[in-house]
Amino acid sequence: MKTITLGMILLITTTAAAANDVWQTLFKEKLQEAMQGNSNAQFDIASMYQNGRGVSPNRREAIEWYKKAAAQNNEKAVSRLNLLQANEERFDKALASTATGDMESQYKLGNMYTEGVGTNIDLTKAAEAFEQSASQGYAKAEYKLGLIYYEGTGVTASRKTAYKWFKQAADKGYAAAQYYLGKMYASGEGVKRDYATSLEWYTKAVDGGFNQARSEMIDVSEKMNAPKITSAAPAKKAVARKPATVVRANKKFTRSKTFGIEDLMVAAWSRDGEPVAYLPSAINNCRTEKHKIACYSDDQMRETADSVIRFKTKSLMRNFSSDGSFDVTYRNLVIDTTQLSTAESAKEVNEIGSVATATDAYTIKTGWGNEHTLECRMIKESKVSCLKNKTHSFLLVSPQTVASGN
Repeated sequence: MKTITLGMILLITTTAAAANDVWQTLFKEKLQEAMQGNSNAQFDIASMYQNGRGVSPNRREAIEWYKKAAAQNNEKAVSRLNLLQANEERFDKALASTATGDMESQYKLGNMYTEGVGTNIDLTKAAEAFEQSASQGYAKAEYKLGLIYYEGTGVTASRKTAYKWFKQAADKGYAAAQYYLGKMYASGEGVKRDYATSLEWYTKAVDGGFNQARSEMIDVSEKMNAPKITSAAPAKKAVARKPATVVRANKKFTRSKTFGIEDLMVAAWSRDGEPVAYLPSAINNCRTEKHKIACYSDDQMRETADSVIRFKTKSLMRNFSSDGSFDVTYRNLVIDTTQLSTAESAKEVNEIGSVATATDAYTIKTGWGNEHTLECRMIKESKVSCLKNKTHSFLLVSPQTVASGN
C-alpha cells in the first residue's frame, strides 16, 4: 500500500529546491574564503565546479581552483589534479580509437561523457557514442542506450525505443538488460503488461548473476497469484476504514491489545522531513503477511561527491507488542553505481552497500548490503522512536495520525 498526501508531494518537490539553495549559499561562502587564499576552500570550490554543486559545472574553472589549492601543498588538490590528468589521457586515447570505428572505445567514450571523466559531462554526446557502438551490436552499449531512452538522459525518453535496445542486449544474454525487460513487462511500460513474461526475464537476469532481480521476482510471483489469495484483502480495507485500535482519551494516547500492523500501515513515516524506506511511506509499497509487514521501496538515489548510487530497500516489521514496540530488519540493494575516488566519499555510502578498496580507489558493490536492525516503539500516535543496530537512536514522525487515519 502506498500512501501519498498533498503534504508529502509538496515536501518532495520543495526539498530538491531547498537543497539547491543550500549549495548556492555554500558556494558563495566558500568562494569568499577561497579568494582570500584558504586552500581547503579553494579545493571545495574546485569540487563544486567539477560536480555542478551550487554552480554550473565548469571543468576549466575546477582545474584552475585545484591548481591554486595544490600550489599551497593541499594534498587533496594534488591528488585530484593527478586523477584529472590521468582521466584526460584516457579520454584522448578513447577518442582517437573511436575514429577507427572501434565499438568498445565508442562505449567507453559514452561512459566518459556521461560521468565527466577526462571531459565535461555531455549527455547528448554520450548518447551519440553509445548509439555508434550499439549499432555495431556491442551488448553493453545496447543496454546503456536502452537505459538512456528509458530514463530520458540526453535524448527524449521513449520506452518503446528503450525496449528495442534492451531486447537486443538481453537476447545476447546481458543480465542487466534482461532485468529491465522484466521491469517493463511487469509495469506495462513500452509493452503490454505480462507478468509471466516479466518473470521469465527476471529469472534469466538472476541466472545471469543479476541477483538484485530476486526481489522483483517475488513481487511478480505474488501478483500472478493474487486472485487466488483473497483473505488478506479485507483485512487491509478494514484497517483503512477502522483505525480504531488507537483512541484518544483526555488527550492521552492509549492502545488496545491488538496494537501493531494497522498502527503503522495507515501512516506515512519520515525522518528529518524525508520519507523512510523501511517503514510504510510515500516511497515504498507495503503488504501484510500474517503478523508482519513487508515493504519494498521504489528506486532511491543517493549522490556523493563522486558518484550517484541507485538502490532499493527491503524491510520487514514484526514482533509487535501491545506496549507499542516492534522490530525492523532491512537491507539495501545497490542496483548500479560509479567508482569513487576518495575515502571521504566512501564514508557517505557505507549505509547503502559494501565498500571495498582497490589501491587508493573505493568501489561500492552492486547487490545486497548488510542487514540493519531497528528496535522501535510508538511513543505517540504520530511518533516512533527507534534504536539502530543497538548504537544510536532517532525519531520518525508521520503527518497522518493513527487515531484519525488521515
